[in-house]
Amino acid sequence: MTDYIIISQQNPPTADISEFCQPGFFFNESEHLRQQKGMFHLLTALNQRTGRSEARCAFFVGTEGAISPKAAPFGSVEFAENLPDTVLDELLQSLQETARFAGASTLRLVNYPHCYAPKQAERLTDTLVKQGFRVLKKDQNFFLSISENSFEENIDGSERRRLRKCREAGFQFAHWATPNIDKVVTFLQHIWLQKGYRPSLSPERLTCLLTDFSNQFDVFTVKDGAKLAALTVAVRVRQDILYNFMPASDPDYQSFSPMVMLIDGLFTYCQQQDIQLLDLGVSLDADRRPKPSLIRFKQNLGAQSSPKLIFEKTL
Repeated sequence: MTDYIIISQQNPPTADISEFCQPGFFFNESEHLRQQKGMFHLLTALNQRTGRSEARCAFFVGTEGAISPKAAPFGSVEFAENLPDTVLDELLQSLQETARFAGASTLRLVNYPHCYAPKQAERLTDTLVKQGFRVLKKDQNFFLSISENSFEENIDGSERRRLRKCREAGFQFAHWATPNIDKVVTFLQHIWLQKGYRPSLSPERLTCLLTDFSNQFDVFTVKDGAKLAALTVAVRVRQDILYNFMPASDPDYQSFSPMVMLIDGLFTYCQQQDIQLLDLGVSLDADRRPKPSLIRFKQNLGAQSSPKLIFEKTL
C-alpha cells in the first residue's frame, strides 16, 4: 500500500483535514463531527498521489467505549468504491489500535444503510466480520428510488385513496424554506408526547441543528388551512440523498393520513432537485423494536428495504 498512508488525528481543525475524494455523507463532515460534542479521533486513508483521502472514520470515546458516531444517525467507515482491500484492512486495524490506545475496551460502528452505497457496505460488512466484529443490531431501513414516474403510480390503492382524500379536503404540501424553528420544535414535541415517543434529540439540540445547518436541514409541511396536519425535518445527507429524518403527523388527522401527502411532496421535491434516493428510515416503536404497522405503511408506499447494521468488537 505504498500509494496510501493512514493518518490519525485528534480534533483536527478543518484546514488540517484532507479533502475527501468524492461527495461525502454530511454526518462525516468535520462541521457535524464538531457539534457532536467531545473530542473525536479521525482516521483517514490518504492517497499520496492525489493528495485526497479515500476512506475516513471518526469515533468518540466515552464510558461505554469507542463509538462512531456519538450523536448522528450513522458514522462508521466511508470509502471510495475503488479503495484497495489492503488499505481498508489497514484502516480498520488502525481504528482498533487507536481506540485501544485511547482507553476504550470496545469499538462500535454504526453503519449507513446499505442502499446508500451498496458495494461499499457489502465489502465493509465482510471485512468487519473477518476482523472479529459481531453484528450488534440489524434493522431494516426503507427507501424510495426516485424515478421519472409519479409517486402515485407505485403506491397501494388504499394509500392512493388517502392521498386523494387529502387533496379533496384542500390540504397543501409546502417546503418551509425559512421555518419558525420554535413552531417546528413545539409541534414535534406535542406529537411525541401524545404518542408516547422518547425523542432521539432534545429540543435544544434540534434547535441548534436547524439553526446551524440550515443548508442541510429542511422542513416540509402539510397544512389544513393554517393548521399543521403533518411536518417533517429532512436532511440532505449527500447531494443525491434526502433523509426523512423527523416525520410527525397530528393524530386528529388520522383518518386522512396526511403523511402520505407529505411523502408524495418529498418525492416530487427529490425529482426537482435531482435527488436519487429518499430515505424513509427504520420502522421502530417507542421501545426501539420493529413496528409492523409502520413497516407495512412504508411498503404500501412502494418502499424497498435494505439492512442498517451496527457492529461491535471487544478490543
